[in-house]
Amino acid sequence: MKNSNFIICLAAFLLLSLQSFAQNRERNNGRGGREPFDQEEFMAKRNIYLTEKMALTAEETARFIPLDNELMRKKFEVGRECRRFDRELRTKNNKSDEDFKKLLKCREEEKEKRDKLDKEYLEKFKKMLSAEKILKYQNADKDFFDDFFRDRR
Repeated sequence: MKNSNFIICLAAFLLLSLQSFAQNRERNNGRGGREPFDQEEFMAKRNIYLTEKMALTAEETARFIPLDNELMRKKFEVGRECRRFDRELRTKNNKSDEDFKKLLKCREEEKEKRDKLDKEYLEKFKKMLSAEKILKYQNADKDFFDDFFRDRR
């Protein structure tokens, strides 16, 4: 029963991923160059990857994945201001030392906020997953991002 639920959840994630991929292809049909980043497709692929690498049961998947997605959204929001300022600074002609100091401070604060979120969510994960699965999560998450960025280059 648990295996069939897991397979159903995995199939649903795959279908969502494929549907999103197909829609993205249709929107970009005829455009040259690299396709724009599709956050929904990215999250669907990441969710499937984590579910497989962590060997989550259907019940664990149903509880863990939404919480992990929430963490990812919060981390994205934390970094928004620094990414905006970084883009502005790259296009600015007369960059001052104060501009660079401001970006450094922004990145330092962003890292502190991300670390705080990681600690907060680790406590939540401990309530639903074994230590072994949390370690698998941390490794799988790192591996997924390494693979993702290597493939985008």
